[in-house]
Amino acid sequence: MSAAGPPPVSSQTLYSVQYLRAAAALAVLLYHISALSQQTWGLDPERIDHAGAAGVDLFFVISGFIMAMIVARPGNFHGREFWVRRIARVAPAYWVITLVVFGLIWLKPQLFNAPISDISTLLTSLSFIALDHGGGNTGPLLVVGWTLNYEMFFYALVALTAGLFGDRRLIGVSVALIALIALGQWLRPVNPTLVFYTDPILFEFVLGILVFKSWNQTRTTGQGLAPLAMLVAGSSLLLIQWERPVGDMRTVFWGVPAAAILYGALGTLSFRNSLLLRLGDWSYALYLTHVFVISLYIKHIISRVTFIELPWQVHYLIMVGAACVVAAMFHVLVERPLSHWMLHRMRRSPATKPAPTASAAGLAE
Repeated sequence: MSAAGPPPVSSQTLYSVQYLRAAAALAVLLYHISALSQQTWGLDPERIDHAGAAGVDLFFVISGFIMAMIVARPGNFHGREFWVRRIARVAPAYWVITLVVFGLIWLKPQLFNAPISDISTLLTSLSFIALDHGGGNTGPLLVVGWTLNYEMFFYALVALTAGLFGDRRLIGVSVALIALIALGQWLRPVNPTLVFYTDPILFEFVLGILVFKSWNQTRTTGQGLAPLAMLVAGSSLLLIQWERPVGDMRTVFWGVPAAAILYGALGTLSFRNSLLLRLGDWSYALYLTHVFVISLYIKHIISRVTFIELPWQVHYLIMVGAACVVAAMFHVLVERPLSHWMLHRMRRSPATKPAPTASAAGLAE
């Protein structure tokens, strides 16, 4: 980066990214509460808070932004160190949850609608590869883990192009993702794995890269009211379609508003709030564990506590609170210690001090 360009980004200033991590995880949580409530109690399926699932799209856009920021930092870029950090951040906690799911399928298969418990599926899930398990299903044992397959694929492209070819602006990654999407639109593959890796949702990582480039060029010269306008516009676009299934245009209807929200938040949410920062820290743990909390509450606790009638809003608050408590415990007791341990084990020089991660965002930093 030239001396005349914008100054390096301080990881301590991007509170907004942490807040959006929290918002994205909570949105997915509310979506699954809504969807599972409708599924269990047979309510009107049109009342599902579909746009809550756009939290995933926000995660993808944030991931593109953060990876672009990391690669653009001054100094040498080490592809191996980048890849080690990604694995250490994402894999350990996910592997623990996946093994728990695998064990539950063996012990209590009745808890699952379509139990898949063979070793090959377990190994595929642990390796973050989207392979067909039969019937066109490429999802891992942990239902929400499909997003991590996309994340790790994106990280691998970044490590390859930036580490081997010096692609510090992620142009090669962007071109590769767009090419895969174009190929999928042209060939219309029927193989589930090819369908997965050519899905237009990949463009949301490119949107995050574009947000970084735009924000990085304007953050020192002043952005005027543009960030506020983008934040309001992006949030409004999601709110007005809250109960509308997105269909085949997910990147347009959810990805573009998510990119607008990220750009807007970067220029407006500069305050520091300890609670929101904590929720940002817990967001990955919340994403991994919330389905267990919701299922336990809706399918088992409520059905046994029939003598207490509560408004649905209270049930929502109970599940949100319980999910956050479980996420905090999982983050402190499992995710963070295992991540640090694996990072230490995988590094060539364990004495090297890790780079700050306070601004990390997306499903993983």
